[in-house]
Amino acid sequence: MNERLALAHQYAEDGELDKASELCSQLANENPHDPKMLAVAAYIYMKAERFGFAYALLEKASRGMPRSELLNNLGMCALGCMRLDDAEKHLTDALKLDPKNAAAMNNLALVYVNKCEPERAIKWASKSRQLQGDDPALMETYGYAQLLLGNWAEGWKGFEGGLQGKIRRPRQYQSEPYWDGSKVKTLVVRGEQGIGDEISFASVIMDAKQRAENVIIECDSRLEGLFRRSFDVPVYGTRFKPGIPWADQYQIDAHVLSGSLCQYFRNDLSAFPGKPYLKADPEQKIQWRALLDSLGHKPKIGIAWTGGRHNTHRNRRSLKLLDLLPILKQDATFISLEYKNPAAEIVELYDKHGIEVRHWPRASEAVNYDDCAALVDELDLIISVQTAVVHLAGALGKPCFVMVPSKPRWAYGLHGDKMPWYESVKVYRQKGEWAGVINQISEDIRTRIQPT
Repeated sequence: MNERLALAHQYAEDGELDKASELCSQLANENPHDPKMLAVAAYIYMKAERFGFAYALLEKASRGMPRSELLNNLGMCALGCMRLDDAEKHLTDALKLDPKNAAAMNNLALVYVNKCEPERAIKWASKSRQLQGDDPALMETYGYAQLLLGNWAEGWKGFEGGLQGKIRRPRQYQSEPYWDGSKVKTLVVRGEQGIGDEISFASVIMDAKQRAENVIIECDSRLEGLFRRSFDVPVYGTRFKPGIPWADQYQIDAHVLSGSLCQYFRNDLSAFPGKPYLKADPEQKIQWRALLDSLGHKPKIGIAWTGGRHNTHRNRRSLKLLDLLPILKQDATFISLEYKNPAAEIVELYDKHGIEVRHWPRASEAVNYDDCAALVDELDLIISVQTAVVHLAGALGKPCFVMVPSKPRWAYGLHGDKMPWYESVKVYRQKGEWAGVINQISEDIRTRIQPT
């Protein structure tokens, strides 16, 4: 059985998950309680990123095999499920059994980044580096911790460890190397991560022209029109498409992800200009202006109250529309900027309080961000949780109040009421319950719209 378990583990290691699962299933039929088999089955689920199943199997296996490696895997599964306290406990227990378990140190550092405790993350990352050097995944974790603290140069250095991970994905277009910051003739800059990240990192693209004679942008198709209008360089919305026929038109000397530009051009706070850099479509702006004017003369305020996914802490950064009632009672017209259909919440708000929130799917749910950008550019103010519309508003130079949880994403930092990226964005940080932030914004709106 041990040989077949080893083979199942190897299949999983090689990414042949169907073969691994079939073999492990046979072994489970023979002895469903064998802790070694359960551990291998859990590893297969971990490789498939089905962390809940893996967690359940490992929890049972750990009762028969209280080993450091197994507890480390249990901690990883808990982290994958965003059960951060459980992950911290399992990883701490793993290190009690084996104080030199570098993998457990790496994962504990990542837990602390997710818990928004950067100093503790740096502590464990540093311990691991002493044992095993600069492992790329560890360096990425270390980088995010430094960025949370506003240590930009050290943060970007660590951030580059993500180039060997699953989220930051470079693409080679011909046979050119990844850019090292040296002078080149033609450089392709590719967008990365979510659409908010792509918008924020776009603020650095034109800095690359200091060292590249020609810059080409590859971006999400939703941003192609907006970026083409805003940057005087070729733009192609093929980031998620398998084919890149346009590449044959150029002799490309290097390629780079947009976030990698920061290590060359954003190494201290003074290097962030904070100025607007995107331009909305003038014709679409006229159309939205006419529609907004038809709603009366009250200020037009855009609102977004949900953001993120389960693994990016949606529960931390999202609210319900009814939570915003003190804001929505102000003497203004409110426009939904939700990227998913919020009809049920809008109807509930109207039925309970008689407050109408407008929602136009062709803008906020659009596959083309031009419509959304044009609408945002015609609004008087944006109020949002951490989501892509904050970056869009800041990049357009529109006034924006962003509600930031006590444990924010790295781009929002831990202190102050400003984001380095955008001078038009004001940060309202959660301290205790959200009510304090919501009431403060409500008061600031009231002051803002009072006649002088």
